[in-house]
Amino acid sequence: MTNLETVVYIENSCNGQPVWIDTQSSLFWIEHNQQKLYQYHEPSKTVTDCELGQAILSLSPSIKNGFIATLKDGVGFFDIKTRKVSYISKPEPFFSDFQSTGGIADSQGNYWTSTSISSKGRRQSHIYQLSPGLSIDRFSHEGIESAAEPAFSHDGRTLYQSTKNGQHIYATKLNNELQPISTDVFCRISKSEGQPHGLCVDSEDNLWVCHLGGGLISCYDKQGTRIEKINILAPNVMHCTFGGENLDTLFIATNGTGYDQYLSKKQSMTGCILSINVGVKGLKANYFSG
Repeated sequence: MTNLETVVYIENSCNGQPVWIDTQSSLFWIEHNQQKLYQYHEPSKTVTDCELGQAILSLSPSIKNGFIATLKDGVGFFDIKTRKVSYISKPEPFFSDFQSTGGIADSQGNYWTSTSISSKGRRQSHIYQLSPGLSIDRFSHEGIESAAEPAFSHDGRTLYQSTKNGQHIYATKLNNELQPISTDVFCRISKSEGQPHGLCVDSEDNLWVCHLGGGLISCYDKQGTRIEKINILAPNVMHCTFGGENLDTLFIATNGTGYDQYLSKKQSMTGCILSINVGVKGLKANYFSG
C-alpha cells in the first residue's frame, strides 16, 4: 500500500460522489457548495472545473447522454456542453421532504438511486430502478429509515447501501431480473468510528466504506469482516471510487465542512480528493444504457 496523496484541495468544500470515466482517463465529481463539476485528468495531472448553475447531487456515465444526474427531487440527463438538465422522472412529486442520494448503474444498464421520505413522524427509504427505456420501478426498504449511497457486488447480484444518521450497512439480494428479494444487515459501524457513507467494491468483492465523522476508510470482505483500515487526517471521509489507468487507484473525497469546524481547520486532508494504491484493483464503472 502506498501513501495517501492529495489530488486537489478545495477550501471549505463539500465534495460529492466521484466517478472514474475510463474513456476520458478522468475522475469527475461535484463540489456542492460551489455547485461546480470538477474533472481530474490523470495523464496530465490537471484539474479543471465548470459552473453547474443548478443543484445536482451526483453524476454517473450514460452511454447515449453523457451523464445521468441524481437531483434533489429526481433524476435527469446532464449535458456537460450546455450544462443543462433534462428531467427524466420526479418519482415522489407529492412529498415535499423527498431527498435523493447518489446513484449507480448495474451491469444491465439500469440506473439505481435511493430516497429518504418523511412520513407519519418517521423516515422511510425507497430504492428506484430506472430502465434504459426510462420506465421506473420503486421498491420499499422495510426497516431502513435513511438509505444513502448504493454499490454493487462483483456479480451484480447484491446491492449494498449505507444509512444516513445510522450505523448499519445493508445488503439487498437481487433476483435474475435484478429486482430486490431480501435485505439484511451486512455490518455495523461503531459510533466511535462515525457513520458509514460512501461505498465502492473492488475486483476481489471487498466493500470499501467511508466513515463520516470517523476520519477513516475501512474494507470489509464478503462476510462483513473488516480486513483493512486506513486512517485519514480529515473527520468527514465522504466518498470513494477506484480509477486510474489500471483501476488500481482508490480515490477518496473528504469534506472541509461539517461535524466539527474547529477540528476540520486543524486537519491537513479536509476538503480534498485523495489517492492511494491499496494493492487491489477496482471494478470498471457501469454505464446507464439510456
